[in-house]
Amino acid sequence: MSELVTAAAAMDDCPKRDRGGCKSELSFTSFRQVEKKYKLVQYSRREAKRNKAPETDFTDVVRFDDLEANTEANKQLIHEVPLRTDEATGSNYKCYTFGGVPGLLIFPQVLTAEEQVELCRESILVYGDASQHPNILSTHAKAPVQTHCYQPPMRWATLGFSYEWTNKTYHKDRYSTFPRLLKERMCFLMKLVEHVTQDSFSCMGSSGAGVGDGATAPLAATYEPQTAIVNYYPVGSMMMCHQDVSEETMDRPLVSASLGCSAVFLMGTESRDDAPYAFLLRSGDVAAFAGPSRRAFHAVPRILDDCPDYLTVPDEAITVEELAHFDNHCYYKNKTADGSIAPFVLEVMSKAERERYWRLCMRHLRVNINARQVYTEACPFLADVE
Repeated sequence: MSELVTAAAAMDDCPKRDRGGCKSELSFTSFRQVEKKYKLVQYSRREAKRNKAPETDFTDVVRFDDLEANTEANKQLIHEVPLRTDEATGSNYKCYTFGGVPGLLIFPQVLTAEEQVELCRESILVYGDASQHPNILSTHAKAPVQTHCYQPPMRWATLGFSYEWTNKTYHKDRYSTFPRLLKERMCFLMKLVEHVTQDSFSCMGSSGAGVGDGATAPLAATYEPQTAIVNYYPVGSMMMCHQDVSEETMDRPLVSASLGCSAVFLMGTESRDDAPYAFLLRSGDVAAFAGPSRRAFHAVPRILDDCPDYLTVPDEAITVEELAHFDNHCYYKNKTADGSIAPFVLEVMSKAERERYWRLCMRHLRVNINARQVYTEACPFLADVE
């Protein structure tokens, strides 16, 4: 967590510009100014000799791992929601709401270390396999590659219904299977979400109505995760301000799981002109965007270089060759001489080599799996029948 104090800050070296070369209006929004505050600036060795990046001020970042570390103003906005103990496991889950962002629910460390290991392994070795699920290298690269697993510079893969990034829409005839274990976990998380009430807002009914209204069935009973976007964030990367509003079922919460390196996550309102709040999301945390927050602008301007030891390879166990290929800049290091991407082939790796590969990939990486329901009707054809 030392990076929360010492990490380099961000001024915008490459601002958004219009066709005339001038800064666009988006460069001056309140949301964009907060993105600049937390974005990491990385200098080349030559530039670093001439420039020293100022430290980032993380004082206003809301933390759920250490409530006392928050500012007094943020403490007043953090509210813990009592959740019942899981009778099967005896687990006592926690949930927090935040008064500044109605509908945003945070479940700290709701994913166990074992569950995080399983999801990271699947994200690297399975979800990035283009023969099973489309990804940016197999569908959007200038020279498409049939990847066998995650490899840099892959930034996303889609499970279930494929998202058309250009037109921001879905098509019912374009899909891959939705992994069974991921579906089970997301449905379990939705059971936690539906019991949360924040002020006058409740997730209990599938359309936001409480059970007492009798108008709708409980949310978890009708929820079906139909698509998931798996985002891969190397240290130094970011996700710009955007909304997730392409689904027909905007009354159903979006569930987002954080794995690997921690991230500074921003969420505001439905307007870029409103400054967002900043939150620290760690590996094992789950955020749910429900109610008003479902349409809110959000972003990830900063990835912290702090992947938990149980998800990666210890420094002392890494070889010199591995260090050269899986360092902080691995995002750019897998191009061939002609500029194309050389795919990794899992079939030639032993089980132990595959295990080491995904752990090395996680060394400076955050994986975010965000699941959502696209259509009101059930889609049993998405089922993974393994």
